[in-house]
Amino acid sequence: MKYVSENEFLLVKNKVIVNDKKNASDEINDYIVQRPNQLVLGVALPLHFYNLGNKNFETDFDIWKLENPGWYNFTTGVFSEKQARGVRNFKFKMHQWILNNGEPPVILDTKKASQTVKNLTQHYYNEGYFNAKADFDEHHLKNKKASIDYIVDTDKPNQLDSITTNIQSAVLDSIYEIHKSKSKIKEGDQFRLSSFVNEQNRLTNLFRNSGIYRFYKNAITFEVDTSSTDYKSDVVLLIDGNTGSVPFKVQKIQKVNIYTDYSFSNSGDNSIKDSINYKGFSFFAQEKLKYNPKYLLNSIFIEANDIYKDETRELTRKNIRGLQNFRTVDIKYEELDNDMLEASIYLSPLKKYSIGINTELTHSNIRQLGISGKLSFLDRNIFRGAELFKFSIQGSFLDSKDAAEKSKLLNAWEIGGDISLELPRFVFPVKFEKLIPKSMAPKTIFTLGTSLQKDIGLDKQIFTGIVDYTWESSKTKNHSFQLLNAQFIKNLNIESYFNIYKSEFNEIQYIANTYFNDTLTTDGAIGFIDTKIDANFEESNPSEYKIIRNIRNRYNIITEDVLVPLMAYTFTYNNSENYKDTDFSFFRSRVGASGNLTSLLAKNIDVNNKKTLFGIPIAQYVRVDLEYKKFWDVSEKTVLVFRSFLGVAVPYGNSKTIPFSRSYFIGGPNDLRAWKIYDLGPGSTKSGLEFNVGNLKFINSLEYRFNVINSINGALFVDAGNIWEISNASITASEAKFKGINSIKDIAIGTGFGLRYDLSFILLRLDLGFKTYEPYLSEGDKWFKNYNLAHSVFNFGISYPF
Repeated sequence: MKYVSENEFLLVKNKVIVNDKKNASDEINDYIVQRPNQLVLGVALPLHFYNLGNKNFETDFDIWKLENPGWYNFTTGVFSEKQARGVRNFKFKMHQWILNNGEPPVILDTKKASQTVKNLTQHYYNEGYFNAKADFDEHHLKNKKASIDYIVDTDKPNQLDSITTNIQSAVLDSIYEIHKSKSKIKEGDQFRLSSFVNEQNRLTNLFRNSGIYRFYKNAITFEVDTSSTDYKSDVVLLIDGNTGSVPFKVQKIQKVNIYTDYSFSNSGDNSIKDSINYKGFSFFAQEKLKYNPKYLLNSIFIEANDIYKDETRELTRKNIRGLQNFRTVDIKYEELDNDMLEASIYLSPLKKYSIGINTELTHSNIRQLGISGKLSFLDRNIFRGAELFKFSIQGSFLDSKDAAEKSKLLNAWEIGGDISLELPRFVFPVKFEKLIPKSMAPKTIFTLGTSLQKDIGLDKQIFTGIVDYTWESSKTKNHSFQLLNAQFIKNLNIESYFNIYKSEFNEIQYIANTYFNDTLTTDGAIGFIDTKIDANFEESNPSEYKIIRNIRNRYNIITEDVLVPLMAYTFTYNNSENYKDTDFSFFRSRVGASGNLTSLLAKNIDVNNKKTLFGIPIAQYVRVDLEYKKFWDVSEKTVLVFRSFLGVAVPYGNSKTIPFSRSYFIGGPNDLRAWKIYDLGPGSTKSGLEFNVGNLKFINSLEYRFNVINSINGALFVDAGNIWEISNASITASEAKFKGINSIKDIAIGTGFGLRYDLSFILLRLDLGFKTYEPYLSEGDKWFKNYNLAHSVFNFGISYPF
């Protein structure tokens, strides 16, 4: 109440009562002009922050100087007049910053309450309640606080009775009659102004996509009888027959011109130096014609002898922009003397070549510090078909805990390069025009890449080749078919395995010491397993035998060089309108199969009875990933988000296990945030291993996001999930296996809160996760055993976790 004066009241509550019942609709809040101060978890935090500032700092400071001349003279004497003023200015700016970023108290204003009454009355009138009445009551509470009740009596709503038309154009009337069954206003419906607006929009789109180029929205009006006493209204739909003195009519396109290098500073017919006519389209260039007409027409849907349509105009604009070859796309129509149209498409190209430089600082629990750089080169229209050729090289210096020189900062490095070619069409021996027409923006992307690591894990060398076909079947549906996503993974530092996976070596060392009185080195661990862990040891020590064989099996998986020739299809549904949308659904499914065709073609078999290509074992498995996200716009600046992910990978044929790089892990800043990456699972095991993986993953997250102050947002979250093994291998621990509905008890739960700072171009995120339910602990200790700061996990991230 710091800045609430004696004769003022702090508004703390609004209540809308409609027909003697409290209104529960959030929509009504949009019509309330004055709302109480924003609450964060029930507390007016922005107001409290505002009250920390001093609005009268300058006056108070001057009074302090007059009342305390001794202190002021002492301050200026110890420091200086200039320094004292500097301190004063700093304090002043600090108070101003607090006031600007906080929220001032909302003082009850009866004028704004009266405006709210008008808004509510108008809203219900627009919903068909023509006799609606509204008023408000003030309630003065203790401590200079107040609330307002808005009381609305709607009476009965009016319904639409007869609907007649008065269309002053035979052409428009015939089009209307064909499509009138899709009308947004129907007899017997409640009167709603929004229905009339929707019908006006529907008819405008209908006529403008039926060849009526001159048609405009305001040619449609409605006459509604609102004076009847029986709560029924007659409606007359009125549509003009002309614009000015020119009647509406269906108009066709006679000619299409395409200016491929248009410049506003050098326009005019005299600037054209090159031109060609291809399939009835006229192509012009101010310099040399650099685009192949055959391929550029794949993105153009305006054609001669077709009727005018807004749809083809927008589809052309969208697809040309999608080529990423042109800075601007301008489409204009000119009416000819014979009422035909001439369409002109003006394209202003981007620069053919561009170079980009990126640098990054990275941090994770595996790589404490990383500095990376990337140099990229882009060539547009390399083969005159609006293609995009990209080449990039990147390198990183990392602080790796696996490196030999651990004391040295940035003791590991990684280097790689990629080449990609994106073509705005399908490149395939079989034609797909009927199944996937050019309106779906088909693309083919070829990618080749390689990377090499030093002192990072087992120092992998990776070669990648991808052939990807993408298309958009609608505004909300995207598809990707990877005919090939081949990856060859070669390990260059296998001898360092037990230096990296120390927990596994410690297990072997303990068993060697206990049962054989042997002292091992990391170099002799595998030899010890192969020579001494035999059937006799299994018979006398079955548990220890299983531990050792599991380590040996894991060693084989991680150190094996492998070829992964994957074929995959991805479907994505996303009905968000734009990046600011906070009320939408998202679904993605991906089905991939590795090694099917390659295994059929491969003839060579290695000592482990595995088919190989170029001496490399072929990974054969099927993997299915399903992800669903739902966003709810709860209220202003408040969003509830749910995310669910289910993934399963099943080896078969040539493989008994999934390659380590294609297995599932859990934990980290975008996953189960109460555990570090790789720390949890599989199942209810507590292996203590550095990298835990499985071939089944299930996770759900619920996050409540809210605004704290200005660009600072908060979040409360619950994450629940785990990974499991679904193989039937006898050496796999029972606790790690998925056992159907019984495995629900293995789902770990983490809860926490976070802060996000929105810089508009990037969002910085800090989340704190607490272990709430730990499935690997003994009965009675699973819940809240380590629910404290000492066992919490800090996660720093860029952008939202999902």
